Amino acid sequence: MRRLTNDAVTTFLGEATRYEAAACPGLQLALSNEPVADMNMLVVGAGADQNRFRDMVDSCLDRQLPFLAIIFPEADKALNDIAADLGLVYAVDFPIMVRDDVPIEPSGNPDVEVVCASGAEDAEASADVLVSAYGMPKDSVLRAQPASLFDSTGIDVYVARTNGDPVGSVTLTYHGDTCGIWAMGTDASRQRCGIGLRLLSTAMAQARNNQIRRFFLGASPAGYRLYEKLGFETVCTANVWVSGETHQA
Repeated sequence: MRRLTNDAVTTFLGEATRYEAAACPGLQLALSNEPVADMNMLVVGAGADQNRFRDMVDSCLDRQLPFLAIIFPEADKALNDIAADLGLVYAVDFPIMVRDDVPIEPSGNPDVEVVCASGAEDAEASADVLVSAYGMPKDSVLRAQPASLFDSTGIDVYVARTNGDPVGSVTLTYHGDTCGIWAMGTDASRQRCGIGLRLLSTAMAQARNNQIRRFFLGASPAGYRLYEKLGFETVCTANVWVSGETHQA
């Protein structure tokens, strides 16, 4: 799952205006260079060297760049201690969840229209949702997820609307017959209205129509019950450390 996460994070952030990446065995650093921790990620797994881990963390700290370190259970346990010694704050357990090849149909609020986004107008709509859902600066969202992302290969963004207003957004990354789910959010004023269920079930149904057979995601506490309802099961749990503030907790 860590290798799939590496690929997905690179795809998800790869169109960012100031994208930067570095990798070595067991370590993948993907940065939008925006002042939002959730848009800068260090993924850590088996074989990660302690000194190289320190170097990558220090490179972000020296620039005062907020970021997440997602440490998978396969990694050296000492890396969690090193993260704490370097001043990172433990944020949350991060269940990695998988849904295997089971049919799915759109469900949830039938008044919600869901479309596969494209172009600048939909990029603005998706950004508006993420600003509302997570309190992210809109200019950072638009630089990290520019209009070019919405028309790139290997990724789709779905936007949900009610009465023409954007109320939900989710990003899907594609890896053969496997799909990653990222940046799932609904407008803060429209929570618990069946929007998230409609959005995600519709996006997943469309992906299955396009020969996707397995889905994976990292679940925040806020989204965990929705994902369970859709048939996802936890396969492992990563540890998330943060410099700055995160909306994963």
